[in-house]
Amino acid sequence: MDEPRPRLVQRFSGAERTLHWVYALLFLILLLSGLFLYLGPGQNPFLDRRELMRSIHLDAALALVALFLLVAAGSPGTLRRLRDDVEWFDRDDARWLLWVLVPRRLRGRPLPPQRRLNAGQKLNTVLTAAATVGFTVTGTLMWGGSALPTSLSEAADTWHLLLTEAMIPLVAGHLVVALLFPSTRGALRGIVTGRVRLDFARRRHARWAETLEQGEDTV
Repeated sequence: MDEPRPRLVQRFSGAERTLHWVYALLFLILLLSGLFLYLGPGQNPFLDRRELMRSIHLDAALALVALFLLVAAGSPGTLRRLRDDVEWFDRDDARWLLWVLVPRRLRGRPLPPQRRLNAGQKLNTVLTAAATVGFTVTGTLMWGGSALPTSLSEAADTWHLLLTEAMIPLVAGHLVVALLFPSTRGALRGIVTGRVRLDFARRRHARWAETLEQGEDTV
C-alpha cells in the first residue's frame, strides 16, 4: 500500500527565493573579484586583468543594489515579511542560541519552539543585511577615491576588508549547516522549492507550524 503523500506548507515565496539565490550569486562574484583585486604579485593569476576584475566587482555591486531596489518596488511585502521575521527576538530565541550547539543527549530537552525563521536564521539575516549596508557605504567611499580625503578612503578600505573577513566564516557556516547536516535538508528543500513538509515544520518551527495549521495553509 502506498504511503500517503506528505503534506506541504509554503515557507518561502518566489520573490524571497529569487532574492536569496541572486544575492548568493552576486556575493560570490563580489568575493572572488575582490579577492583577485586584493592579492598582490605572485599570488594573483589575474594581475594583468586587474581592470577587468575591478569592472566585474563594480558591476556586481551595482547589480546587488539594483536587486534590493527591484524587490522593494516589485514585491514590497517580501522585505516587509523578512523585517517582521527578524524584528522580534524573544526568550525562546535566546535559549535556542544557547542550546543549539549542545547535543540533544547532553541537553536532555528539545530546543525551544521557533517561528518561520529560527534564532540562528534571524541572526544570520540581520548580520548579512548589516554587512551589505556596510559594504555599500565603504565601497561607495572607495569608489570616490581621489575626490575624498586620504584618511577617509583608507578607513573605508580597511573596513571593507574587515567586513569581508567577518562575512567569510558566516557564509561558510551557513553553507556547512545547509548542505552537510541531514537534519537541515528540509530547510534546503524549502529555499529551493519554496515548500517544506508539515512534519518538518512541526519539528523545527513549531510556533510557525501552529499558526499555519490554524489557518490550514497546507498544500
